[in-house]
Amino acid sequence: MFEIRWHGRGGHGLVSASNLLAEMAVKKGLYAQSIPIFGAERRGAPTRVFTRISDKPIRTRSSVKNPDMVIITDRHLLDIINPLEGLKKGGYVIINVDELTEAERNRLQGFKVVPVNAVEIALKAGLKVGGIPLVNIPLLGVLVKLLDFIDIEVAEEVLRERWSGELLERNIKALKHAVEVIEIA
Repeated sequence: MFEIRWHGRGGHGLVSASNLLAEMAVKKGLYAQSIPIFGAERRGAPTRVFTRISDKPIRTRSSVKNPDMVIITDRHLLDIINPLEGLKKGGYVIINVDELTEAERNRLQGFKVVPVNAVEIALKAGLKVGGIPLVNIPLLGVLVKLLDFIDIEVAEEVLRERWSGELLERNIKALKHAVEVIEIA
C-alpha cells in the first residue's frame, strides 16, 4: 500500500487533489481512498488529507501515521506543525517552494525532496480564486511524473470528467507544465 499525507491550508484544494488522485488510481485498476480531516478549518487554517493506493482492497479507515510521501503546500507549516512526523525513512517530500532554504535542506535530510513552485505554475495557468493561486493541480502534476502507477492520459481523463471549458484547459495546462518542469533526482 502506498500512503500519502497532504499538509496545507484551507483553500489550497487538497481535498480535491486527493480525490482526483484516488480517481486516477481507480481508473488504473487499483484501489484507493481519500480521507479529509475536517474541524473548524477555514481558508488559511492548517489542514490534512490522506490518500491510500493499493493493488488490494483497503480496509483501513484511519489517518495515515507512517506515509510513504508527504506533500506540503506551504513551507511555513514546517514551523507550525511537524508534517514530517512518521514519514518513512527515505520517503518523499513534495514541497511547494521556489527554492529551499539551508535550514529546510537540513531539516529534510534523509528524505527524497521534490521542490516545486506550484504557485508560479498555477498563476501561469490562470488557476486562482480571489487572487489566491490554486496549487493542487500543479502538485498532482508532480505525482503524475513521480508515481509509476499514474500516467498523464489517465490524469487528463479524470480532469475532463470533473471540469469543462476554460477551467478544464487551465487545469490541464497546469498539470502538463508541472510534469514538464519538475526534475526528479
